[in-house]
Amino acid sequence: MKKQFANSLMAMLFFVASMVPNLASAHFPWLMVDDEGKPVLFFGEDLSDRTYHLPKNLVAFPLKQHTNASDEATVLKLNSVESETLVGLVAAEAVKPNGCIFGTETYGNYRGTKLVYFVQHCLGDDPNAWQGPPNDVALQAKLQPQGDVVHVTVLWNQKPLVDAEVKLSCAEGHEEGSAKTDANGSVTFTGEQLEKGLNALMVGFTDKDASGTFDGTAFASTSNYLTATFNWKSAAKPTADSVKSSNSTEVEVVGSQFPDLPTELTSFGGAIASEKLYVYGGHIGEAHSYSTAEQSDTLYSLDLKNPKSWDRLPSGPRLQGLAMVASGKSVIRLGGFTAMNAEGEEHTLQSQSSVAQYDPANQTWSELTSLPEPRSSHAATVVDGTAYVIGGWAMASDAETQWHQTAWSADLSEQPIVWKEIATPPFARRALAVAAHGGKIYAIGGMGEEGGPTTRVDVYDPKSNQWSEGPSLNGEPMTGFGCWAEPLGNSLYVSTVSGTIQRLSKNGDEWLIVGNYEPGRFFHCMLRLDDQNMVMVGGANMSVGRFTNLDLVHVKPVSPSLVGAQ
Repeated sequence: MKKQFANSLMAMLFFVASMVPNLASAHFPWLMVDDEGKPVLFFGEDLSDRTYHLPKNLVAFPLKQHTNASDEATVLKLNSVESETLVGLVAAEAVKPNGCIFGTETYGNYRGTKLVYFVQHCLGDDPNAWQGPPNDVALQAKLQPQGDVVHVTVLWNQKPLVDAEVKLSCAEGHEEGSAKTDANGSVTFTGEQLEKGLNALMVGFTDKDASGTFDGTAFASTSNYLTATFNWKSAAKPTADSVKSSNSTEVEVVGSQFPDLPTELTSFGGAIASEKLYVYGGHIGEAHSYSTAEQSDTLYSLDLKNPKSWDRLPSGPRLQGLAMVASGKSVIRLGGFTAMNAEGEEHTLQSQSSVAQYDPANQTWSELTSLPEPRSSHAATVVDGTAYVIGGWAMASDAETQWHQTAWSADLSEQPIVWKEIATPPFARRALAVAAHGGKIYAIGGMGEEGGPTTRVDVYDPKSNQWSEGPSLNGEPMTGFGCWAEPLGNSLYVSTVSGTIQRLSKNGDEWLIVGNYEPGRFFHCMLRLDDQNMVMVGGANMSVGRFTNLDLVHVKPVSPSLVGAQ
């Protein structure tokens, strides 16, 4: 029922700027602390390669410990070690278990460029206590943990290192993915990518204007490399002050009598129309693997009056990251992306602008007016017969991905429908939830173009055509990533990957945790069945895997005397 979603690996985060020479099989200095608390430096291809000889230009690699912004760095005394398990440098004494160890040394000339190595290690197992090197260190990485993610900002002379290619590899050297630093020099890595224990990152940057002579040999540029290591213990847990709960557990999540999904699905479209539950498309492959064969093109339905089995209905294009809404007895799918590559080939992903409506009476799809631009990883809702499409991005094969800062509406009663631009959202986010509540539209959580996952909430008023900022969800930033929002009765509920069910307070100024479930889901649906029940469909958990079982989300009646302003 639950497929393994992500293998647990010791991760190496590998950054290489596009101008850096190809050093795929090269060696670099790595810094760690042994079981006795002594810093260790070795020279190898990766963290596991600890017996390669130490080059003569690195045998005096200077290391210092920096404990906070006001303290002067302490020089460490190092001894050479050569054994069957380690060739390198080991500190003579254990260091204080806080602060940062760092160092810089020049390797020499390599194919016309001078190589300069930077190393740093964040001491301690508490991510919230991590520190970086002093500001005068030219190349460094600032690590900011938030829950089960780490935000990394790469700085060159205290300025963001922009557009550096990020290649993610495991300790054995297998590449797991790639990305580029944003305008702030930042990238974000999730708990799915990080492993308990030692992790490392590498940053490469070539300064083409830094030429000169080293050891009598001319060089035309200077290539600078940083390897930074840290011990990842576990995700930080929300403190008692960071979450707010209602006076009683209002919501319980229990197993349902509904039949399992016909297949495992994440990032699919889901909606209930005329007492039938519909799901369309979605990802059916391995985590982070996208291909034609790993995307569904099928529409399934379950008759909620007589839920014996799922019906397979006419198919359409292979899509994931789409949105789907109900319109009368029919459902409408909007956008999504299609993998154009075969399984095992380099990913070629194309966001789509298509919009289509399924007519259950005739069991046919009909094309509606396309979205004004291709869009995927977005969300949609309907208010008074008008559909609203918010968030997402446009992927176009080898072209740069465009994060959307537009949002659109269309009156579904018009023939043909016409997309009209609404007020520009004050954000650019994907993997968010969008829901209608109290005549307004809530854009909840997701991942921002800058800053990574977020619990931020923005509210759109169709009457005034204006946006305002609402209260953030409870929890760490990952809580808002891939969440689902659903109105029920006079309330708005959100289900999260952290395993919380949250409800917007009656006065709309805070979110209350009104239920918990284990394991949490993301990239799922939670759809209204009646005034007291919702059904949770599909999705995944990073530790457990995908879900085919449908859970019932039951909202208990709550006494007004207990709820108050909640």
